[in-house]
Amino acid sequence: MSHRNTMTLVAVMLAASLLLVACAQPAAPTTAPQPTAASTGPTSAPEPQAPPEPEGLEGLAEAQKAWAKAAELGPYAPETQDWAAIEAAAKKEGKVVFYSNSSRWTDIKTTFEEAYPGITLEGYDISTVDLITKLQKEQEAGIYNADVVLCGDRATLVNEMLNPPNKLLWNFYPQELEDLIDKSALEPLLLHRYALTVFIYNNEVYDEPPVKNIWDFTKPEWKGKVVYPDPQKVSMGLMGLTAIVQSADAMAEAYEQAFGKPITLEPGVPNAGYQWIKDLLKNDVALTSSSGDAATAVGTLGQQNPPIGFTTYSKIRNAQKGEIAFDVMWGMVPTFAVTEETSLAIANQAPHPNAAKLLIRWMLGDEKGGQGFAPFYVPGDYPTRKDAPPPEGAKPWADFQGKVWTNDPTWVYENAIQVRDFWVANLVQ
Repeated sequence: MSHRNTMTLVAVMLAASLLLVACAQPAAPTTAPQPTAASTGPTSAPEPQAPPEPEGLEGLAEAQKAWAKAAELGPYAPETQDWAAIEAAAKKEGKVVFYSNSSRWTDIKTTFEEAYPGITLEGYDISTVDLITKLQKEQEAGIYNADVVLCGDRATLVNEMLNPPNKLLWNFYPQELEDLIDKSALEPLLLHRYALTVFIYNNEVYDEPPVKNIWDFTKPEWKGKVVYPDPQKVSMGLMGLTAIVQSADAMAEAYEQAFGKPITLEPGVPNAGYQWIKDLLKNDVALTSSSGDAATAVGTLGQQNPPIGFTTYSKIRNAQKGEIAFDVMWGMVPTFAVTEETSLAIANQAPHPNAAKLLIRWMLGDEKGGQGFAPFYVPGDYPTRKDAPPPEGAKPWADFQGKVWTNDPTWVYENAIQVRDFWVANLVQ
């Protein structure tokens, strides 16, 4: 082999070696391609968020919420009430069921059915205590019969029956009356009327009040001659006692005026108001099952030695008719009356909510005390509407301010049970 051929062979072998070495090197790393808008694959859309639940429904059952939404009440109330639509829906419902603590519901039935033919008003006259118990038991059992409730004992209604989760009532009032009724009478629960519970005497026998001081009720000359609505049965009887206990300082001052010495509380008696209750029971107070019975006992005509008592002032309408004879102990120390407030509401899950709205609007009356308020437009009852004057023959409501006692719903709610229990504990001496 020639030298040239040898050199050529070596060159070829060297080139081949270099090629093999190059092929044996690992591949250089590469950077992964970055996604672009065009190369990005499809992504799942965010799940839709449920709208937040309206306030005021916490703890309510779904059925309650659904009913409130359909009835357009509470947080579902429209910005503007459409009364033409409400009336049309009410006529389709054809009925409204009314639980009333007043026997005057029958007068409302007559005028309401005349104003809205085709809608029947079915009513029940139930005392305040029994009405509250009935409504509670029915709804606990899932029975929803009542549409509209007219009831006293505002403390219990507001504190036990208006707020979730134990919501048995819904507040409602016509928007057109917002400027005609004080806000305190619209919220948290509509007031139908103001009233008074009063200490009374028989004015056929006495030319003037025979009692000047509330402590006179406990004196020997009136033993067995005081009538009082049983506070275990009659709400206004318990409210009267609660106001007396709440006004303990004024009761202590009145005691000193009556007896000429500071009051001495018996063991276990918290204050002067409680002492008055205990002394009244010692004086053989006669209990009645209603305020009407108390008015009748005091005011029955032809008595020689009539009792004195405590009743709803609206019973004065019977005296004005000449059926009985009584008047208020005006000027009695430290007060002659306690305010009484009656509320109007729609019952929870009312089967006829539109007819209920229509009835409430009717019962608030007009600027003359007419329409559904007419049965209550009497001395002793006062409309909450500021455009309606006091009933004929009645003193203006403003005349009583600062002279009569008013029950604070919160105070009553926190203390009324203790007052009642004290009464019961001292019934048997």
